[in-house]
Amino acid sequence: MSETTKFTPVFACMAVSDAVQSAYQNRWFLIDENAQVLEDTDGKTAELSLSIRFAYLVFRAPGMLRLDIPIEVLEDDEEAFEPITLDGQSLRAVNEGELASAWFSNYYGKTVHLMKLHPEDHQALRLAKKNT
Repeated sequence: MSETTKFTPVFACMAVSDAVQSAYQNRWFLIDENAQVLEDTDGKTAELSLSIRFAYLVFRAPGMLRLDIPIEVLEDDEEAFEPITLDGQSLRAVNEGELASAWFSNYYGKTVHLMKLHPEDHQALRLAKKNT
């Protein structure tokens, strides 16, 4: 994957309690076909709805069936993670799969992948953002 210049997380769900939200804040993000963090030039991201229900991220969008992504999947194969750069930090992330890619690609009308940070790297990012 190529480097990204700006980190824009997907997870910004206000309907979730602060304790739950903060545990997952900045964990998921969208990348485009060039492995760059998705820039929402046409405002479609604002139409996305995101909530947590029974340990799943639940995405909804106009004209789309809902998409449920399990939150606590443990990727135990380090080879599943790809090196990425976010906000100048070298981190690892895993693609959330073909179904998520198809859903977001259909919604945005271009290739888009949902990525999740490695738990250790997510924790390091949370601490770095907290201290700034």
